[in-house]
Amino acid sequence: MNLYNETKDILRKYNISANKKLGQNFLIDEEAIDGILEAANITKQDLIIEIGPGLRNFN
Repeated sequence: MNLYNETKDILRKYNISANKKLGQNFLIDEEAIDGILEAANITKQDLIIEIGPGLRNFN
C-alpha cells in the first residue's frame, strides 16, 4: 500500500479530516519526505521534536 492510500485509510478509520483553513495538511509525497530526511542528516544522537502531529512513525 502506498503512503497516500495508507493515510486515507487511517483518516477514514479514525474519522479524521484536515482543516485546510487552519493550515492542516499531511505530507504524503515519499520523495519529499526522503529528501527532507536526507537534507536533515539526522543521527541516532540527535533529538527530534515533532512540530505537527502526523500519522506515520519513522523509527
